[in-house]
Amino acid sequence: MKSSNYIETLTPLRGIAAIWVVLYHYDQLTTFTGLDHLVSQDTTMILAKGYLFVDFFFLLSGFILSHVYGNRFQTGINFKSSRNYLWARFSRLYPLHIFCLLTHVIVASVLILGFPTVWEKFSHMYALEGIPVHLFLAQAWGSDYWLTWNVPSWSISAEWAIYMVSPLLFLFLFQKKGLRPWVMALISFFILGAIVHFNIKHSLDATFDWGIFRCFAEFTLGILVYNLYQEGLLKKWLAKDLSFVLITLVTLFGLHIKINDVWIIPCFALIILTAAHNHGRVQKMMQWPLAQYLGEISYSIYMMQGLWLSLYWMGLDSWLVDRPGIVPDIWTLLSLVMSLLFVNIVSAAWSHHNIEIPIQQKLRRIKFKRLIHFQ
Repeated sequence: MKSSNYIETLTPLRGIAAIWVVLYHYDQLTTFTGLDHLVSQDTTMILAKGYLFVDFFFLLSGFILSHVYGNRFQTGINFKSSRNYLWARFSRLYPLHIFCLLTHVIVASVLILGFPTVWEKFSHMYALEGIPVHLFLAQAWGSDYWLTWNVPSWSISAEWAIYMVSPLLFLFLFQKKGLRPWVMALISFFILGAIVHFNIKHSLDATFDWGIFRCFAEFTLGILVYNLYQEGLLKKWLAKDLSFVLITLVTLFGLHIKINDVWIIPCFALIILTAAHNHGRVQKMMQWPLAQYLGEISYSIYMMQGLWLSLYWMGLDSWLVDRPGIVPDIWTLLSLVMSLLFVNIVSAAWSHHNIEIPIQQKLRRIKFKRLIHFQ
């Protein structure tokens, strides 16, 4: 049963973002085997810029958590409210994270026992020193020398870090007037600009190194965007179907051409605002059961992708090594990728209903003893 303050138009956007990130990763891994991109970057950058939908997640996370939890920290922070908030976020992230980590442990074991040649080539992806880092959700804290095990989980590490300071962000930024929100917006964009400048790829595609700062800036912007939503600024215009369509087209054009990644972030913010305000045809489209369902299982889609991406990379690489000079055509690769995407979604549906939600509900029923209580 969804709460009365549930913004259903935002749910499908999570599913779209998750699938876009998955397709981006398949494109990148295809090039890791020495083949060309699935979609030529000379034609369009839309797929090549797919990593930016992680930024969309960070922005949306700040918006949604402001909507759900912001009022609890608007006037102050106490031990009980902070504890309950962090436990709710932990129970949301950790069960599926551990399950996905275990699937990669199984893959590593199978490679060691049955495919020693493949293991020798890909063992760096399963470095033992990466296990404690994953267990403590510290992949994006500068403690991991490279992306290992369930690679996409670096962003979950970044989110968890920001969750721990987000009560302070809510206290100082949620529905606040004056200069403070605008100063924080400038600081956030400065951080994003610095990431693009110092990143060797000159993009926002920063993970285990700058990932925590990337998430902080965009989560903060998400809170500020929610403030604008609450104020109803330009609501009459933003609520129109045409506004959503135009802003989406502008965003797609920005992804299509090679512009600075930072310019895409305001476009994402406007997409969230127009979708949240909309009660017209866009809302009806977002209410489609399949669209809602893909959004509901988006976390599982995102986390389960690591398993299928690893198998794709290792399988394709081994196939090419065994058949030197034979290159699969683009339609064969696209068919394989779309098949794996379907398997990804099916496995995500299973993990959502059998791992993510049941364990989350069990953890949230745990009662804490009130050892300390700060008012």
